[in-house]
Amino acid sequence: MKTCDCLIIGGGIIGLTLAREWLRRHPQSKVVVLEKEATSVAHGTGRNSGVIHSGIYYTEGSLRAKLCVSGSRQMLDYVDEHKLWNDRCGKLLVPPTEASLSSMDVLLTRGAANGVEIHKVTGKEALELEPRVNPQFDQALYVPITSVVNPKQLAERVRKDVVGSGGVIYYGTPAIAISARRGTVQTLTGTFEAGTVINAAGLFADQVAKRAGLKTQYSFQPFKGKYWKHKDPEFAMRRLVYPVPDLSLPFLGVHTAHNQNGDVYFGPSSTPVIGRENYKGLQGVTLRDGLALSASLVWKFLNNTNGLRTLSMREMKLMRLRGVCDELSKIVTGVEPQNLERSLAKVGIRSQIFDSKTQHLVNDFVVVPDERVIHILNAISPAFTASFAFAEYILDTYQQ
Repeated sequence: MKTCDCLIIGGGIIGLTLAREWLRRHPQSKVVVLEKEATSVAHGTGRNSGVIHSGIYYTEGSLRAKLCVSGSRQMLDYVDEHKLWNDRCGKLLVPPTEASLSSMDVLLTRGAANGVEIHKVTGKEALELEPRVNPQFDQALYVPITSVVNPKQLAERVRKDVVGSGGVIYYGTPAIAISARRGTVQTLTGTFEAGTVINAAGLFADQVAKRAGLKTQYSFQPFKGKYWKHKDPEFAMRRLVYPVPDLSLPFLGVHTAHNQNGDVYFGPSSTPVIGRENYKGLQGVTLRDGLALSASLVWKFLNNTNGLRTLSMREMKLMRLRGVCDELSKIVTGVEPQNLERSLAKVGIRSQIFDSKTQHLVNDFVVVPDERVIHILNAISPAFTASFAFAEYILDTYQQ
């Protein structure tokens, strides 16, 4: 049996930043990361839009608000320190409907309460910031700090930090069995014993928790996010453009995105799916998950839980390029169906849990300690942005 001080299950950005932070605090300790894939960027980390969010969306005092605000600043400092690519482009939020105008004031209040610089601008000012914007109601919000990074490049830099500080990462090594009491984790190649085990398994965090004997009121509900790429390599946008969101729904709506190569994307969709890695067709769908998630979705749809029925109706429109462009036309101009193509590289699955006690999707981070194991059960957006601060929070709060 191999021994270590800290063993982390999951080698995505959350697992990597946790390993990095542990080694910063305890440089002589032994840290092991287990990742079931061949790389750290096969799922949520590598399929992330790379947007560093500011923290305007989240209720004052919530864990997401605190960690997003502090995490965004830490991540920007980190990319500057290591000379990684980033575009400090800022973000415009445009009201897509008259009903969304009232949400602008809510976001202004939340932004101010969370310490984020946010401005209300006129339609003319919005067009000066981004000529392709559609300020149909002659107003918008502008958040200067919102930035874009290359998520794969950033994850690779953090991986090098971990390995360079003595951490060991085992790729292609899923956790098969876990004992919370003994702090042991069994893999196909051997068993590890650790003083602290951290479950940072993302899409599979609930399954890892069950293997460790944890019982909670939470169940898993994945959502697929699809993007569409602009075909013209000369098409460019200066700023990110988002709709002012419907705050009764758990997602932000179809918006713009861009990457280091200058490619411009539009999305994502927010489609409920029945597989944890259901990127296309029936890929990643197991019989057990398929049956359980299908039954759960039918119930949530009938009850319109968290506006799921409303969301599903909107998602049906996005099945056609014309529907995608109709949504986009509310916030930007000049995008037609012939300009777009589906991007398979940008399909992602959002890891989301449902609380059977409140009968709602959980819209904050959820961490549950159990003996020697710390379970990160709900690392939803903005987990990528918050990852450095999230690692500090986990170790400050739960490390014994």
